[in-house]
Amino acid sequence: MAVKLDLKDKKILTLIDEDSRLSNSQIAKRVGLSKPAVEYRIQRFHKNNIILAYYSVIDFTKLGYSQYKIYFKFQDITLEDEQKIVDYWDKDKNSIWVAQIRGRWDLAVSILARSNFEFGKILSKFMNQYSKFIFAKDVLLTEYSPIYAREYLTETKPSEFIYGIPSKIYELDDTDKKILKELSKNARINIVDLAEKTKLSRDIINYRLKKLTKEKIIVQYRCYLNLQNLGINHYKIIFRTKNLDEQSEKEIKTYVTQHKKATQFLKLIGSWDLEIEFETENEDELYKILTDIRKRFSNVIRDFDILRITETYKYNYFPF
Repeated sequence: MAVKLDLKDKKILTLIDEDSRLSNSQIAKRVGLSKPAVEYRIQRFHKNNIILAYYSVIDFTKLGYSQYKIYFKFQDITLEDEQKIVDYWDKDKNSIWVAQIRGRWDLAVSILARSNFEFGKILSKFMNQYSKFIFAKDVLLTEYSPIYAREYLTETKPSEFIYGIPSKIYELDDTDKKILKELSKNARINIVDLAEKTKLSRDIINYRLKKLTKEKIIVQYRCYLNLQNLGINHYKIIFRTKNLDEQSEKEIKTYVTQHKKATQFLKLIGSWDLEIEFETENEDELYKILTDIRKRFSNVIRDFDILRITETYKYNYFPF
């Protein structure tokens, strides 16, 4: 059963999703509540498994990585063996996203690699161990991808972060890596605890955080929501296109950017060309959106498929 949220709850969730490092005092001031009231509501979010984690959005493109997406269809597999595959990718040091899906595929995995050769080694290692359970797989390279704020929660300013666009490579040192490792797992960790975990001084941490933010290595601090407990479903619509020129691509991206229920747009290289993520209350709402897209862009869309994300096992922009 979905947890009911009032307007104050939604405003707090929106603020935390925009910047999960905001203090309770800062949030209280913005939503017009006392600090204890904000603390109580956030504790209630955790108790009801609404907020599952706080994560940092890190621009891995600036670190020399590209994102490869793999969709797997299983065969002759038990629940135990399926869990072993999930555990394998959850522990893999290059995987940033692992999710159970419904539709054409059973499991989705996103991998970071510095080259096609490195990615091939990562995939081959897995296939050598589990190929007997894989009926089919699809590999897609992400050309670029904008990520959007959840405007549907409450009125908020539209925001966009794009990864995948080539840029100068930023070389991390060991101090940067220690900080990013902890922030990627818990973006809301306070400076005192971060200093204890990294064995670094608070001054060094504050200086490095400012530098990593200025260089746009750390782009956002967000929260991972349990959408099912909010009565929201998470979908991906993947498209094969025809005659997708720059103008058509720009028009589709603009449509997605302006849609309150859209949370991500991906330009892909592979057997599918585009992928759009929507968070909707039900399947009927999704199909209304899909129908609208097909009407508006009938001259571009050749084929499509719908995937529903039913459970996310891993979400970490800096898994190394």
